[in-house]
Amino acid sequence: MRTRILTALVGIPLVLAAVFIAGPAVYGLVVLLVALVALHEYLGLCGVEPPLAAVFLASEAVLLASIPFGHAPAVAAAALPVLALVSLWRAGDPARRFRGVAEGFFGLAYIGYGMGCLWLLRESVPVGPAWVFLVLAATWAGDSAAYFAGSRFGRRRFAPTLSPNKTWAGAIGGLAGSLAGGCLAAPLFAGAVSLPVAAGVGLAVGVAGQLGDLFESLWKRAKGVKDSGRIIPGHGGLLDRIDSLLLGIPAGYHLVRALAP
Repeated sequence: MRTRILTALVGIPLVLAAVFIAGPAVYGLVVLLVALVALHEYLGLCGVEPPLAAVFLASEAVLLASIPFGHAPAVAAAALPVLALVSLWRAGDPARRFRGVAEGFFGLAYIGYGMGCLWLLRESVPVGPAWVFLVLAATWAGDSAAYFAGSRFGRRRFAPTLSPNKTWAGAIGGLAGSLAGGCLAAPLFAGAVSLPVAAGVGLAVGVAGQLGDLFESLWKRAKGVKDSGRIIPGHGGLLDRIDSLLLGIPAGYHLVRALAP
């Protein structure tokens, strides 16, 4: 627990500095780096062979770099035949090669889409940094509240086959935390966004975030692992830390676009 707290005390200020202080280029590089590390962890646990993994990582980099110019769909469409061609050149079990392409392409879209929405949320909507903070606050507050509510009041398991430690009390507490996180971010909008709207977006992000957390639990169960990696002391892999965000960010982004086109 002490290591987790110390890591959070160092990591959270760096994240907030990237959101509120960094320019678009630096912010984009941070988003790209997080996406590539997460995808690297994902591909490693899927057993994707190094030559094919390198193509996936390069595709992710090009995909995210193309978002500001509106070419991301074309890059994603072009990546599949390239990956198929590389897989055909590799020797070995055809079933393993096909599985590597299928799982890897899913990871490319899953991580790339979520992190792409993180860039768009700051750079393409009014008061972007405040919206990014709202999504982060709703996710972090939801995770913390779920942990404490589940530890204190948890009795009935929420998803025993996927994550035995999750309880209904934790899930409800997490949603309350996400609601509070949205309220916490409301003053940053200086009256441009009402408290009920900020709270509602926070709640929506919390619902999507819990689904994202369960989805990664399903994936890790399928792979027989507890953590996606060990890059963050006390927290496991980077993908373990952003699993809620990979669904929470797109939910927040599209909801915000609907509210403030």
